[in-house]
Amino acid sequence: VNVPLIRFLAIILATLASSLSVVMAGIIGWVGLIIPHIIRMAVGPSHRLLVPLSTITGAIFLLLADSVSRLAMSVEIPIGILTSLIGIPVFIIVLKNARAAWN
Repeated sequence: VNVPLIRFLAIILATLASSLSVVMAGIIGWVGLIIPHIIRMAVGPSHRLLVPLSTITGAIFLLLADSVSRLAMSVEIPIGILTSLIGIPVFIIVLKNARAAWN
């Protein structure tokens, strides 16, 4: 088995799949990256709790973000901008914690 070739193809296919999902879902895809990490920090790695809580929390987060984006100003703010403003700092914090755990 040619391991370097298989590894390279797996990385390329995973990158393609994730980029296509962001293209299809838009920037709201940040929710799929951020919410499970927050829930994992709160309840631990058990998928029995992680999957349903991530689903419910992600839905509630999008409902709240949509409500804020519609009510914050007289002009509707695109929900992708609001989720990015919240998601990017949280993602940086999660990445920082993950790197600390790797060391």
